[in-house]
Amino acid sequence: MFIKIPQNGYHYGPDAIAKIEEMYNAKYMGYWCTKNLRDGWNESPVDVFYVAEPDRSKGHTNYFGMFKRGDTSYITDASSAFTAPITGILTKDGEVIVSRFRHDCIMKDGYMIDGGRDYLRCSADSLQTFVNVSVEDGEFVLEVQNNTLNFQQGKENKNE
Repeated sequence: MFIKIPQNGYHYGPDAIAKIEEMYNAKYMGYWCTKNLRDGWNESPVDVFYVAEPDRSKGHTNYFGMFKRGDTSYITDASSAFTAPITGILTKDGEVIVSRFRHDCIMKDGYMIDGGRDYLRCSADSLQTFVNVSVEDGEFVLEVQNNTLNFQQGKENKNE
């Protein structure tokens, strides 16, 4: 099983991602939503990077996010992106597809998943395999569920 890391970020292309990785000695993790100040999930994702040895004296964590508003780039703490597992679906070729943010509808091999962290909507195939996706030390950890959903993603989860 594997998670595919997009070559293009949500806010940055491959060249910019490579420059950010080099500048911060970081690894690109893909684009993911983070939590907002009200403990809900942001509607738009950030491009998330992992740093093995952050400068904790400055309050840095292992995960930072980069995003753009207009022509201005911003950096933010992105550790909330991986505070709880997200549900994914295992496809025929071993890829685990996940909805990374609200209204991020992903379809592959006849499977569909949508809702990011706010809700869960997925294809109605009773044979699909659900996977808990979590992150530890910059690596994705994929664990097959017992074909029943574990509703830990958010407060408004539903299986349609």
